[in-house]
Amino acid sequence: ILLFCLLIAGTSCATRKIVNKPVPKPADKVVINHKNPELPAKVDTLVWKENKDKKSKADKIEDKSMPKEIPPTGIEKKSNKKITKEESLFRIVALLPFKTVENDSNATKINSSSLRYVHFFAGMQMAVQELEHTTGQKIVINVHDAPSIDEVKSNLNKYEYRPPHLIIGPQKSDAVKYAAEWAKNHETSIISPWVSSSSITDKNPFYIQAKAGLNAHYNLINTHARKNFPVENIFLISRSLEESKEWIFNDSTIYAQKIEEKIIKESDLASSNELIVGSILKENGPTVFILPMSSNKDENFIYHFLRRVSSEKDKKEVIVYGMYKWLEMKSDIIEYLNVQKIRISLSNYIDNDQNEIKTFKRRYFEKYREFPSEDVLEGYDIMKYSIQSLNTDGPDFQFKNINKTVPCLETSFQIRPVYKSGKTPENSGDVDYFENAFVRIVELRNNKFRVID
Repeated sequence: ILLFCLLIAGTSCATRKIVNKPVPKPADKVVINHKNPELPAKVDTLVWKENKDKKSKADKIEDKSMPKEIPPTGIEKKSNKKITKEESLFRIVALLPFKTVENDSNATKINSSSLRYVHFFAGMQMAVQELEHTTGQKIVINVHDAPSIDEVKSNLNKYEYRPPHLIIGPQKSDAVKYAAEWAKNHETSIISPWVSSSSITDKNPFYIQAKAGLNAHYNLINTHARKNFPVENIFLISRSLEESKEWIFNDSTIYAQKIEEKIIKESDLASSNELIVGSILKENGPTVFILPMSSNKDENFIYHFLRRVSSEKDKKEVIVYGMYKWLEMKSDIIEYLNVQKIRISLSNYIDNDQNEIKTFKRRYFEKYREFPSEDVLEGYDIMKYSIQSLNTDGPDFQFKNINKTVPCLETSFQIRPVYKSGKTPENSGDVDYFENAFVRIVELRNNKFRVID
């Protein structure tokens, strides 16, 4: 690890050598060698044989819960530019924030802020090695240490006259904005693993968010609650009129019945001696609350609301819908998630009972002598999806994957176009960006997720 830190600090790219150690080292080019299942110490390219007719099973699975097929004419790729790219191979450029210059060469461990991305890279490597016998176009993967916008600019400048076919990363919002604009100008697809925001880019069909945005979470919660409970038993909870999401949950163009909104002050939840939640509860059937709150500033409100539910519900049934961000909040909230009927919208979750997860964990432990973190699984899923999509549909795969669900380990991929103007694919070709709209409703019981269909 110490040698890794010293080597990487002197270069703009990661080293070429792939070493079988507990903590994996980033490589400049990731390679598969068909003749020898063991990766060589120094390699140049990742190669598959040409077979354009072969399709993966995952690409044929349709998502029954999503809208029916979108007419392809609504999202055709439009371009008048002449961009020169390599035709004999597909090139993937990964911009990962290893932050090697911040690591002390005298330390015995890599700092935690770097380690999660080293784990992410290890997952990428696992996907590459698993797909070594996959047939398709030759693929080269270049990995760069790019923790800030300056490194992102410097590394992308190397590809100015021969752009890659796909970019993965970077991590910081300003760097993602720059990379997304660069990708748009060079007609290069870019997957953002960590940033999900509608403000990153506009009219940019080359930008793909790996995780669903807030609207996708809101829509699933709304649909799920309305499907499973009477609308008159559902309440939308807001802190104030200014922060209300009522216009989303009661869109009159979609829903005939309106969900009642309750404005509750945080100060009342925290200190009032009167019944607040208890006074709303229905006598017949469960009472359902929707709290579309995901910001850190909502943490105390969420805590006090759940505390009131616990103390005021008596023997009445109460179900609360919340957001994935609740899992990152203080332990008191997590404790309520474990004991109350609280349903969370979640893009990524690990089902440790699945055979695929068990097999992956075993392979990873055999290679690195440690169990994989969530970052490992994220890196694995994104790289596997990227390679399969390039082989199956080419570098513009987001235009062709719209009606497919591709299952992976920690998540699945359901690529959907996003139109911030509200226009639909049927009447507009101006896609603002694409996102992986995969979201599931889960309950947490004894620190284990249970999917609620």
